[in-house]
Amino acid sequence: MITTTTRKWLAGIALIAIVASGVGVAAVMIFGSITAPDQPPQASTPRTTFAPPTPKVPTPLEFTVNVIVTEQQCPPEAPGCTYKYTIEPKYVGLHPLPETPFTVFYEVVGGNAPQKGEFTVHKDQAKILKDVVLEGPPAAQLRANVLQVAG
Repeated sequence: MITTTTRKWLAGIALIAIVASGVGVAAVMIFGSITAPDQPPQASTPRTTFAPPTPKVPTPLEFTVNVIVTEQQCPPEAPGCTYKYTIEPKYVGLHPLPETPFTVFYEVVGGNAPQKGEFTVHKDQAKILKDVVLEGPPAAQLRANVLQVAG
């Protein structure tokens, strides 16, 4: 049977071994891996091996379209107002856009009736209409919903 004195000595040796191995691991992490002097250092390789994303036509969820009211006329005798607006499209997708042109279809809501519109994107440039007219109630909150992307 093992005596308490022997157990204490074995526990002390185990603690010393743990501390020594921790110091060794820390030294390797701080100073780098140890290579033989006759071996050249290895070139670092990138951590990811993923291929870059391929360009593709985006989905409607990958676009947001802000509506910026540029002018508002609310005559006192009229029941509603006339708004002029410009859209501000923004691509929020994660993959590159295709080189070929594509069209984004949207509708502006908040006026008397939804108003459909579209813009074309070629590379990273969008061709949009400015100062589009829309009839709506006073203090209308205009916003755009992207419906479809084709191309």
